Amino acid sequence: MENWTDSYLLGIDEIDKQHRGFFELWENECRNADLNNYDQLKSIIDKLESYILEHFRTEEDLLRKSGYADIESHIAQHGFFIQKVSEMKLELNYKNMLLFEKLTMFIKKWFVSHIMQTDRKYRDDVMKYLSENSR
Repeated sequence: MENWTDSYLLGIDEIDKQHRGFFELWENECRNADLNNYDQLKSIIDKLESYILEHFRTEEDLLRKSGYADIESHIAQHGFFIQKVSEMKLELNYKNMLLFEKLTMFIKKWFVSHIMQTDRKYRDDVMKYLSENSR
Protein backbone atom coordinates (compact mmCIF):
# COMPACT_ATOMS: atom_id res chain seq x y z
CA MET A 1 0.00 0.00 0.00
CA GLU A 2 1.32 3.39 -0.91
CA ASN A 3 2.53 5.95 1.60
CA TRP A 4 1.40 9.53 2.10
CA THR A 5 1.60 11.76 -0.96
CA ASP A 6 0.72 15.42 -1.35
CA SER A 7 -2.02 14.38 -3.78
CA TYR A 8 -4.04 13.55 -0.64
CA LEU A 9 -3.96 17.18 0.53
CA LEU A 10 -7.32 18.92 0.64
CA GLY A 11 -5.97 22.34 1.63
CA ILE A 12 -7.75 22.18 4.99
CA ASP A 13 -4.95 22.27 7.55
CA GLU A 14 -6.65 20.40 10.40
CA ILE A 15 -7.97 17.65 8.15
CA ASP A 16 -4.72 17.34 6.18
CA LYS A 17 -2.78 17.04 9.44
CA GLN A 18 -5.06 14.22 10.60
CA HIS A 19 -4.89 12.44 7.25
CA ARG A 20 -1.09 12.60 7.29
CA GLY A 21 -1.10 11.48 10.93
CA PHE A 22 -3.03 8.36 9.96
CA PHE A 23 -0.31 7.36 7.50
CA GLU A 24 2.38 7.97 10.12
CA LEU A 25 0.48 5.87 12.67
CA TRP A 26 -0.01 3.14 10.05
CA GLU A 27 3.70 3.00 9.28
CA ASN A 28 4.77 3.07 12.93
CA GLU A 29 2.34 0.38 14.03
CA CYS A 30 2.06 -1.99 11.07
CA ARG A 31 5.59 -2.09 9.72
CA ASN A 32 6.93 -4.55 12.30
CA ALA A 33 3.74 -6.21 13.47
CA ASP A 34 4.14 -9.78 14.71
CA LEU A 35 1.35 -11.72 12.98
CA ASN A 36 1.59 -14.40 15.67
CA ASN A 37 0.99 -12.01 18.57
CA TYR A 38 -2.78 -11.59 18.89
CA ASP A 39 -2.56 -8.99 21.67
CA GLN A 40 -0.23 -6.81 19.61
CA LEU A 41 -2.44 -7.11 16.53
CA LYS A 42 -5.56 -6.22 18.50
CA SER A 43 -3.76 -3.22 20.00
CA ILE A 44 -2.74 -1.99 16.55
CA ILE A 45 -6.27 -2.33 15.19
CA ASP A 46 -7.65 -0.53 18.24
CA LYS A 47 -5.18 2.36 17.77
CA LEU A 48 -5.99 2.72 14.06
CA GLU A 49 -9.71 2.56 14.74
CA SER A 50 -9.52 5.06 17.60
CA TYR A 51 -7.51 7.50 15.49
CA ILE A 52 -9.98 7.31 12.61
CA LEU A 53 -13.02 7.68 14.89
CA GLU A 54 -11.51 10.87 16.35
CA HIS A 55 -10.85 12.08 12.80
CA PHE A 56 -14.48 11.37 11.87
CA ARG A 57 -15.67 13.50 14.81
CA THR A 58 -13.48 16.40 13.71
CA GLU A 59 -14.52 16.08 10.08
CA GLU A 60 -18.25 15.77 10.81
CA ASP A 61 -18.10 18.81 13.10
CA LEU A 62 -16.51 20.86 10.31
CA LEU A 63 -19.08 19.62 7.81
CA ARG A 64 -21.94 20.65 10.12
CA LYS A 65 -20.43 24.09 10.74
CA SER A 66 -19.82 24.66 7.03
CA GLY A 67 -23.36 23.64 6.05
CA TYR A 68 -22.11 20.93 3.70
CA ALA A 69 -25.19 19.78 1.77
CA ASP A 70 -24.25 16.10 1.43
CA ILE A 71 -23.33 15.58 5.09
CA GLU A 72 -25.74 12.68 5.65
CA SER A 73 -24.20 10.65 2.84
CA HIS A 74 -20.72 11.43 4.16
CA ILE A 75 -21.66 10.34 7.69
CA ALA A 76 -23.24 7.18 6.26
CA GLN A 77 -19.90 6.28 4.68
CA HIS A 78 -18.24 6.72 8.06
CA GLY A 79 -20.91 4.42 9.52
CA PHE A 80 -20.22 1.78 6.86
CA PHE A 81 -16.52 1.89 7.73
CA ILE A 82 -17.20 1.54 11.47
CA GLN A 83 -19.53 -1.43 10.89
CA LYS A 84 -17.12 -3.17 8.52
CA VAL A 85 -14.16 -2.80 10.90
CA SER A 86 -16.27 -4.16 13.78
CA GLU A 87 -17.23 -7.21 11.72
CA MET A 88 -13.64 -7.83 10.67
CA LYS A 89 -12.40 -7.48 14.25
CA LEU A 90 -14.76 -10.28 15.26
CA GLU A 91 -13.30 -12.46 12.51
CA LEU A 92 -9.83 -11.70 13.82
CA ASN A 93 -10.92 -12.85 17.26
CA TYR A 94 -12.18 -16.19 16.03
CA LYS A 95 -10.01 -17.06 13.07
CA ASN A 96 -6.32 -16.56 12.48
CA MET A 97 -3.86 -13.72 12.65
CA LEU A 98 -3.56 -13.50 8.88
CA LEU A 99 -6.85 -11.65 8.93
CA PHE A 100 -4.87 -8.82 10.51
CA GLU A 101 -3.36 -8.05 7.12
CA LYS A 102 -6.78 -8.17 5.47
CA LEU A 103 -8.24 -5.85 8.09
CA THR A 104 -5.42 -3.32 8.12
CA MET A 105 -5.34 -3.21 4.32
CA PHE A 106 -9.10 -2.61 4.26
CA ILE A 107 -8.67 0.25 6.75
CA LYS A 108 -5.93 1.91 4.73
CA LYS A 109 -7.52 1.37 1.30
CA TRP A 110 -10.85 2.68 2.54
CA PHE A 111 -9.19 5.71 4.13
CA VAL A 112 -7.26 6.59 0.96
CA SER A 113 -10.34 6.15 -1.22
CA HIS A 114 -12.38 8.25 1.20
CA ILE A 115 -9.83 11.09 1.09
CA MET A 116 -9.49 11.06 -2.68
CA GLN A 117 -13.18 10.77 -3.54
CA THR A 118 -15.54 11.69 -0.72
CA ASP A 119 -13.53 14.24 1.26
CA ARG A 120 -12.75 16.24 -1.87
CA LYS A 121 -16.48 16.90 -2.28
CA TYR A 122 -16.65 19.02 0.88
CA ARG A 123 -13.37 20.89 0.41
CA ASP A 124 -14.87 24.05 -1.14
CA ASP A 125 -17.67 24.36 1.45
CA VAL A 126 -15.30 23.92 4.39
CA MET A 127 -12.65 26.23 2.96
CA LYS A 128 -15.30 28.92 2.38
CA TYR A 129 -16.55 28.50 5.96
CA LEU A 130 -13.02 28.66 7.40
CA SER A 131 -12.19 31.72 5.29
CA GLU A 132 -15.33 33.56 6.38
CA ASN A 133 -14.80 32.69 10.05
CA SER A 134 -11.09 33.42 10.35
CA ARG A 135 -11.42 37.19 10.14
